[in-house]
Amino acid sequence: MSQQFFHIPALLTAAELVQIDAWVAAASFTDGKATASMAAKDVKNNAQIDSTDPILTGEIHALLNNAIACSPLFQVAAQPKTVYPFLISKYVQGQYYGWHVDSPIMGKPAIRTDLAMTIFLSDPGSYAGGELVLQTATGNVAFKPAKGDAILYPCQYLHCVSEVKAGERLAAVTWVQSNIPSVEQRTILFQLNQVHAQLQQQNPNGPETNLLLQTYSNLFRMWADV
Repeated sequence: MSQQFFHIPALLTAAELVQIDAWVAAASFTDGKATASMAAKDVKNNAQIDSTDPILTGEIHALLNNAIACSPLFQVAAQPKTVYPFLISKYVQGQYYGWHVDSPIMGKPAIRTDLAMTIFLSDPGSYAGGELVLQTATGNVAFKPAKGDAILYPCQYLHCVSEVKAGERLAAVTWVQSNIPSVEQRTILFQLNQVHAQLQQQNPNGPETNLLLQTYSNLFRMWADV
């Protein structure tokens, strides 16, 4: 898979998913159009937990923020500077989110949306349709991973959630302002990080290991937006 798109398996544990299911069952939902902007309002057809619901602003946010803070893959791939408050969306039969592009700036205080992330909160076998689809230069890429998995991707792509044909699709969605705004530079740093991790296992104090870490650090310092 392209290193612009990251599949993060088991971002949430089984116990965390059980807890989220209980919180979601007790939460109040509103029309998802309330948080859409620009042309997205015309193609958004879903429900979301009310942004003022204390279940969302308290327990769910705390759990999800802890999960991404403890995920090495998320931290290395996203290089997060600021993470937007999570939204919890629900799609039932006949609902969808048509082709759209995310707002480049969100929130107060405002953040630049470099990356988006969807955490899947439903077993893929429990609903039909509902894929997250990204439109790329080489064709559409569809995602429907396991419950608790996440997909992290740059916000530059048109994307949609295909119509749910049966069942119910739950997901948590957020956006990230990265310390490294450039997709290409983030990709280079990710690749260097992966090679350094391999060298670290083979020869922790070797000259090549230290040189690669020095190169990684200097590039990060050169490109960082902090």
